[in-house]
Amino acid sequence: MRSPAWILALIVVSMLAHGRTAEAITADEFRLRSGADLVALCATPSTDSLYTAAIHMCHGFGAGTFQTLVALARHDKLEPLVCPPEPTPSRNETVGRFLDWAKRNPQYLTDAPAEVVGRFFFAAFPCPRK
Repeated sequence: MRSPAWILALIVVSMLAHGRTAEAITADEFRLRSGADLVALCATPSTDSLYTAAIHMCHGFGAGTFQTLVALARHDKLEPLVCPPEPTPSRNETVGRFLDWAKRNPQYLTDAPAEVVGRFFFAAFPCPRK
């Protein structure tokens, strides 16, 4: 039997695959209880009354997670964790890639948002292995 959280993630990904959300964004998604909440914020249509706040939260959370991953590897003798290509993709392009990745990986959407974003960055911007 599937857990309710897994079913919620499946519903969110299904809605994203059809290019819409079932309901307008609410304050609940801003609590970022799961990766599904972050995906919902990042996929908010520009016609939603909370679009500006949602997309800023999406960009800010993603940029903060990215900067944290970069900072973790700045210590002596540590290899980088993520290696984006040059030129670095724009935030909007990266969010689009994140949403595509989330559609293909719904099994992670019940995880913590930082874990979901980290998994995406590791998959999208892998570093060459020595």
